[in-house]
Amino acid sequence: MHLTRLHIHNFRCLAAVDIEPAAGLNLIVGDNASGKSSLLEAIYFLGRAQSFRNTPSDRLIRTGERELAVTGRLKNGAGPETAFGVQRAERHSCIRIGTQENATIAELVAALPVQVIDPRLHQLLEEGPEQRRRFLDWGVFHVEHGFYPTWQRYQRVLRQRNRALREAKPATEICAWDAELLEQANGLDQARRRYLAALDEILPGIMQDLFDTAAVSIDYQPGWPEGQTFAAALGSELTRDRELGFTHIGPHRADLRIRLRGLQARKRASRGEQKLISAGLLLAQSELLHRRQARRPILLIDDLAAELDSHSRQRLFQAIRRTGAQSFLSFLEASQIPERQGEGTMFHVEHGRVERTA
Repeated sequence: MHLTRLHIHNFRCLAAVDIEPAAGLNLIVGDNASGKSSLLEAIYFLGRAQSFRNTPSDRLIRTGERELAVTGRLKNGAGPETAFGVQRAERHSCIRIGTQENATIAELVAALPVQVIDPRLHQLLEEGPEQRRRFLDWGVFHVEHGFYPTWQRYQRVLRQRNRALREAKPATEICAWDAELLEQANGLDQARRRYLAALDEILPGIMQDLFDTAAVSIDYQPGWPEGQTFAAALGSELTRDRELGFTHIGPHRADLRIRLRGLQARKRASRGEQKLISAGLLLAQSELLHRRQARRPILLIDDLAAELDSHSRQRLFQAIRRTGAQSFLSFLEASQIPERQGEGTMFHVEHGRVERTA
């Protein structure tokens, strides 16, 4: 799958962009603050209706304007192209997929998967478990079709149980939610474990390409003590939950422990190694999606050269190239682009203008 056309209107510094990207490599060169990161951010916005830089959507609108719009046409296999569009005014958003107006964000994410590798990618390892759960659940969402409705039901029951805890209801009223909570939690946990088992079959090969070692491992922590069932843990922690006023164990507290050569990558790996590990995890997700659904997410790589020496840069570039996914990679200078053997389409960005150069 790939975008055949991309139009951007009033997104950050990009007043009007209209390009026809290549199905493979798209190489974007420009100075700092020229708009190249905003170009990648706009593509991400088209696939997720939000920024990957945690910027509120209304602040993405170009200064002095009242609304933004990002539209594109997606080719997926031998089928016809599908039009996509995300429009944002100050207090209103509209998502269009084909002829469907007012589509949901979940429908958008399912139809147009995008992944980003940017200079803050190391946060996947360094920051709290929320980042790693988001990484995990994005992948499970795309390959386990029952995952999202199960996650919705779990969140709904969890809110009800937490409300009972906050209001200091009797134990019988709190525990009345436990049976359904356990049922949905079991579904989430099993889906995550199946996904990680499948990912574990792919990860060693990708890490071998990036590190000359396959010694990157993922330990799954389900959100309650290992060796206990969630039912037993939930029952034993009721007193603690009542003290806290919320349910402090469960799939909503799950985490991943990622190790390099047996050591915690968060503590032992250099910043460059952390970037390669995190990028490898995203590339493994891309490959798993391809194996399950015969499609790949669009890859957005902002400032590939950051934190990497020339050897590591070349390895990551070649790993991205081998995926065959449509990829958009940004660089400060053309001299930073690794050997590409004439492949790829180049764009130059300057003062918010995007022009194809090769």
